[in-house]
Amino acid sequence: MYNSLIKLVQQVKTVDEYGDMQIQETERPVFAEVKSIGQKEFYEAAAVGLKPEIKFVIADFLDYQGEQQLRYEPYSQAPSVFPGDGLLPGETSPARAKELTYDVIRTYRTGISLEIVCSRGVNEP
Repeated sequence: MYNSLIKLVQQVKTVDEYGDMQIQETERPVFAEVKSIGQKEFYEAAAVGLKPEIKFVIADFLDYQGEQQLRYEPYSQAPSVFPGDGLLPGETSPARAKELTYDVIRTYRTGISLEIVCSRGVNEP
């Protein structure tokens, strides 16, 4: 079920009038299904130095345009479960909603859907 929202990040590098490199980012929201990385896939990737953490499946491969990063808020739709946090049932806790940036390791097309396997960057908290 494609009920999670991810943001595909397109980076365009330009040179300004002073000769400095500028990176302009644009985000495009896409609905996706969040899946975990299988044990076999994890260990095979680790053998070649990769560390896949999460997999997203988008319904149509045409929604992906070669982006190398994406952003995802894992708890953005999670209701409040902490007693005494001042939120009504069903409201989202702003302290829990943190957008994470992932690097795309690989993509895999299955029919018209597309799997996007990602890892967190080295400097990401």
